Amino acid sequence: MNHEQAERLLSARIDGERLSTRASASLEQHLETCAECRAFERGAYRLREAARFEVAPAVPDLVDQVMTAVGAEAERPRSRLRVVRPAGRRSILPRLAPVAAALVVGALIGSLVVGGPWQRPETGSALAATEVTEGVSAAAARLDAYRATFVIDERHLSPEVPQRHLTMRVWFEAPERFRLDVVDHTDYPMAATPTDLKLLVDGSTWYAAGPAPCPTATCPQRESVVRNRLPFSTAAPTPTDLVLPISTLADADRLTVLGRGTMLGRPAVRVEVPFERAEPLFPFLSIGGDWRPFFPNDRVRIWLDERNWFPLRWDVYPATGAERDAWALRFGLPDEPSLRSVFSVRALHVSLDTPDAGVFDIPATNSSQDQGARAVELGDVRRATGFEPVAPSMVGGLDRYRVVLPRDDAGGTLVAYANGLAFLNLGETRSWNGDAPFGPVGVQAEEISLTGGGVAYYEPASQDHGRRVAIHAAGTDLYLESNLPRSELLAAAAALPVQGLPMPDAWTHRRVGAATAERASLETARASVPFPIELPTALPAGFGLASVELVDAGFGTGVTLYLRDEDADAGIGTIRLHLEAASALPPATSAAQSTVEVDGVQGRFTPDRSQLEWIDGGLYRSLDAPGLALEELLAIAASIGGDGTGG
Repeated sequence: MNHEQAERLLSARIDGERLSTRASASLEQHLETCAECRAFERGAYRLREAARFEVAPAVPDLVDQVMTAVGAEAERPRSRLRVVRPAGRRSILPRLAPVAAALVVGALIGSLVVGGPWQRPETGSALAATEVTEGVSAAAARLDAYRATFVIDERHLSPEVPQRHLTMRVWFEAPERFRLDVVDHTDYPMAATPTDLKLLVDGSTWYAAGPAPCPTATCPQRESVVRNRLPFSTAAPTPTDLVLPISTLADADRLTVLGRGTMLGRPAVRVEVPFERAEPLFPFLSIGGDWRPFFPNDRVRIWLDERNWFPLRWDVYPATGAERDAWALRFGLPDEPSLRSVFSVRALHVSLDTPDAGVFDIPATNSSQDQGARAVELGDVRRATGFEPVAPSMVGGLDRYRVVLPRDDAGGTLVAYANGLAFLNLGETRSWNGDAPFGPVGVQAEEISLTGGGVAYYEPASQDHGRRVAIHAAGTDLYLESNLPRSELLAAAAALPVQGLPMPDAWTHRRVGAATAERASLETARASVPFPIELPTALPAGFGLASVELVDAGFGTGVTLYLRDEDADAGIGTIRLHLEAASALPPATSAAQSTVEVDGVQGRFTPDRSQLEWIDGGLYRSLDAPGLALEELLAIAASIGGDGTGG
């Protein structure tokens, strides 16, 4: 019996229907081993009791209208978009009041089942998503040591291997000692290389070993070693989200709190995020071996220790909708019910005791890479570089940890700060002559006014980097990269003894093929073109305008808007909206294109670039984002200037 069958039988029994002896026995057997269905049963009974409190007032008969709306919603693909409503917009609640009354019971059952604002005392009070993100962030600075053992269960690796069983052990000691071991216990029906993996980090040395991903029965083993590693290197990363999900749970906008309970005998909080946000919890997928695929919008439900915020269990549940079904067909996956977990990681033991020192010993190997980060004492930096770096003893509440001289052409320094799992790298050079900000920050970064005066340029976390800030100052260029929350990173940047200056012209003016692009403010751009610049009001959660460029390809000036997440790219990347006066679409540049209707006019979609193009009222618009589906692009397109204010 699966979850869906159990919930149907439970609903029937609660409604007073008599179950057959066989169905009743199967249901009871399922409930003995399924905590999720037991929770559903408790929630449904609580709803039944809550509905007795008073006689419901009379409401209009809206069954037909509501069911029509529900049917339309079921056909609509699940979206990651939210509506951004400008301040002062007239409320639409009065128009929805009758429908809201008719849907009160639906809201009540949803709240009771997942742990909403009507929770009973035994499950604790409701918890806001911001409380979770703030709790995880605060715990990062105080977590100095950790070790744990997990069980991993994977479904649908292949038709021959429908289920796998593995164990994982994790050790951590602040600031940069880490070990991950995965042992494959699967009894394969044919000759196969088990997915046994190992990852070790001991400060400046990084080691990984495991079988190469391959479709054959036996896969070659491979080892990778990095020496003289940069502090908190993203090229040789330490997957510490297994210890504390700092990256996974950084963005409250993309986090749903499902409720409270107990896990491993500890008070725990259950949250849900899309898989694309939770990828840092699955580092073993990229170390080696073969693993099943995951859809970006698959749901990951995570149990967190409510005191220390480390993850105790996380499960992947399939998303629903036609897009997910088509994706599963491409990968040859069987039908996967949305209420049944397809991947589970469950803690057997968690401890905050310090691991033995020998746990982090790096195995001997003949081959290695060298990142060339030469460690030095702070007092020796002037002799090596000719300047005294900006290096306060503490930045953002973190203590100075290491000073290194990177092997690059910038002739700079890198000072690392750490406390527990929280880190911040501060890079500096006095000889920067590049055409973009110093460090891993691009010219489309968001300009930020620092509280202490001056400006800085901010970019969200990505798969390759943490959150980062560049500062261009008189005689020096700096960058900060960190896993601190955005607000704390910007506060650390503001506390540095430098005054950030706007980007010089050499960075704001650039050539893109035959075109020229000039960074400008939104106000300047609106004054420079003869058409209105309207911003979309429906964007993925956490997204906003980062920067604007005026673009001239010789046919008149156009405008490109760069829209980004404030915290992390999370698989979506940068959304680009280009506007330009035109009467016809440009020539097609790809054979894989299709005609689509865009907000009432005919447009064109190019899947390999995730690009939507259309012309409306003599204005050409191009909208693209590497991580968005056509339906999501169409929703953004329909919302451009949707409130009549143009942003």
